[in-house]
Amino acid sequence: MPLEILGVLLHRNASEISRDGGPPFDAQMIGTLARAFDENGFDRVLILQNSYAPDPFAIASYAAGITRRLSFMVAHRPGFIAPTMAARMFATLDQMSGGRAGVHIITGANDLELACDGDYHTKDERYLRSGEYVEIMRSIWEAREPVSHAGEWYRFDRALSEIRPVHGAVPVYWGGASPLALETGARVADVYAIGGLKPLAQMAETVAQVQGAWARTGRPLRLQTSARVILGDTEEQAWKAASEVIEALRETAAEQQAKIAAAETGKAEATGTAMRLDPRLATSRGGSGRAELEALANGSEMVDKRLWTGITRASVDFSTPMLPPALVGTAEQVADALMDYYAMGIGGFLLRGFDLLGDIAVQGRELIPRLRELAARHDEAAGIARPVGAEPVGAEA
Repeated sequence: MPLEILGVLLHRNASEISRDGGPPFDAQMIGTLARAFDENGFDRVLILQNSYAPDPFAIASYAAGITRRLSFMVAHRPGFIAPTMAARMFATLDQMSGGRAGVHIITGANDLELACDGDYHTKDERYLRSGEYVEIMRSIWEAREPVSHAGEWYRFDRALSEIRPVHGAVPVYWGGASPLALETGARVADVYAIGGLKPLAQMAETVAQVQGAWARTGRPLRLQTSARVILGDTEEQAWKAASEVIEALRETAAEQQAKIAAAETGKAEATGTAMRLDPRLATSRGGSGRAELEALANGSEMVDKRLWTGITRASVDFSTPMLPPALVGTAEQVADALMDYYAMGIGGFLLRGFDLLGDIAVQGRELIPRLRELAARHDEAAGIARPVGAEPVGAEA
């Protein structure tokens, strides 16, 4: 099973524990981060989109021009530009980067946050729209003659693109846990992204649910999840780093709450560098995902081998989205724990820590090589072929 290692390319060197400071947008740092991902064994980076973030297309275009092998997962929200235009934009990025483009469809979890950009549709309506949107993009990528369309959400006549993706299509990543999200994603997407690490038993249930949805369509599926990791040269050092993260999270939360209180009295705006502090506008606030995290925060602090809910507990009252549990330990220990998820069919890991630039080098030097080695051993033992130079995700979709 192909193993894909991903990171997050932000527009500044920041995390949940960063103090405000420095420019809110740092083009030089984007270049530094992109090169670091490219040189440290990462396959792809996610470039975020929300109602207040910089344009991810521009960032991806810049990063593609200064990297050699790094691929991109550009977060993209349907509903704000025509899908025919989006198809040409992604095809152009793919050609400019030599086949390294990818699209992560962001349907949106928070109605209030979507309204910041003028989208007042319900979540179900947005998923239905997203499904039609992706189908249109695929039809434009494949078309050799003009295409017309009259659907529930979009209508156009004689659309055609002069440019197509290098491998025929751009891989489509998808998220969302509702039955409609799974049903729609199974029809149009290549990769399903599970929001964050869960205890193994819960993750197995999620994997089975997603696999079932894709099986009903007969389409191939790749699974991915986001993994918060806190590493140390020794286990003791890793736990020391974890305790420092908790302290920094508490301090950050206190600062956030003070700003929110000031905003409520009209003394200041509830905004901060790289994030909104208004708790109503968190991009993933509410829904089953938050309820699941709150349940984990109220349970055992350690689950399975080394899944630690400490950061989840610390972020319960955050105005920013709650944090999923983290894996804490040496690179060998964390790689071993991640292999339990790999064994259940998850072939992509988006690695994140709390020191964005510093973590890239540590993960590239210590964790990623071990993960690749263990994945190769697992596949060899299971008799799973790992072809060299396989077509990228979505090329045959």
